[in-house]
Amino acid sequence: MLADALARFLVARCESHHAGWRVVRQVVVDSAADATPWEKCARRAIPLVAADLLSLSGAEGRTPLHRAQHLAAQRRAEEIAPHVDQARVLKDLGLEPAADVDEDSWRAAIAGAVKARSREQVARALEDSLEVSRTAGDPDPE
Repeated sequence: MLADALARFLVARCESHHAGWRVVRQVVVDSAADATPWEKCARRAIPLVAADLLSLSGAEGRTPLHRAQHLAAQRRAEEIAPHVDQARVLKDLGLEPAADVDEDSWRAAIAGAVKARSREQVARALEDSLEVSRTAGDPDPE
């Protein structure tokens, strides 16, 4: 019960306390590939975060809040990934897939991108995770 309550808190707190989640969400919104079930996906992330918290506490004893918050952000990203038009997001970031990106790879790439603190870092994280390349005329953001 405690893990569930903490998971609810952490999932909701992503909006105000996890910069990476906010950047990923803004990239999706800016791309016009806005995934509409934001809150539904947040609710679906709660049991996953609760299980993560139980696993962390059992394995490591104390669980730092920042680590738990990051897990919540990753789970939110994983849950929203299937609802996002990946082609639009990649195009908006100046990336072009070398091949079709399967759902599991996309989910993992979006979850990994929550470590980013800027739009360029999201693009770099997706580029590193997926078989994508920069489109012509779009230089490396560095």
